[in-house]
Amino acid sequence: MKKKYIRILFLSILISIGCGLSDSPSKKEIKRLTKDLKSKDPEVRSNAAFALGGKKNEAQNAVPFLVKALKDKDRNVRINAALALGLIGKGAANAIPTLVELLKDPNPDVREYSAYAVGRIKKGAVVAIPSLIRSLQDENTSVRISSIWALGAIGPEAKDATPAIIQSLQDDDRDVRLNAIIALGDIGTEDSIPALAKTLAQPNEDWSILDSAVESLNRIGTPKAIQEIKYFQQKNREIGNFNF
Repeated sequence: MKKKYIRILFLSILISIGCGLSDSPSKKEIKRLTKDLKSKDPEVRSNAAFALGGKKNEAQNAVPFLVKALKDKDRNVRINAALALGLIGKGAANAIPTLVELLKDPNPDVREYSAYAVGRIKKGAVVAIPSLIRSLQDENTSVRISSIWALGAIGPEAKDATPAIIQSLQDDDRDVRLNAIIALGDIGTEDSIPALAKTLAQPNEDWSILDSAVESLNRIGTPKAIQEIKYFQQKNREIGNFNF
């Protein structure tokens, strides 16, 4: 089964290639796609939202219309509107309040992509932190992963989320734990050090999680964090494990 964090990787690929669409879209084309958001056909509306996301920051003028599309009755329209706003990035900051509302959407895919969009937009995303923290308890694994990723993307401003992310290290899902490790490094508070060190003390933990814990400690970079890395490496040399 494909790992759940691949979904975030897929979104990152969309960012880099622009969904295969032109890098210099005409204003006329964007106006046409914006008009299609008002179509009576949900498939047309959904495709228009997705295509606007491919235009990235050049589609900023469509943001108000995409925000309205977040409230569409069709879940696919809502999903693609959230994705589009995330791809537009900081120019879609006005969408943050509505995206926060969608973290309670009955459809898990809508919740997942809404969390992702908040992290991608980043500008003004601080107001979303309490809601993202609550989403770490979501019954859907992908929503938890996306919410953790978003908190990490917000960075040091999300330091109040550190205790909740540390709690996610106890999640049964390996990909939740991996994303939590990475997010702790992105946020970079010293409060994360004991939890990251505890992860390194788990001999049966997935190697990629251990490797990511070392990287997160390295990014925190305080003397205590570096000390924990050295202790871990020394311990592995003593037992003949040369992977680290």
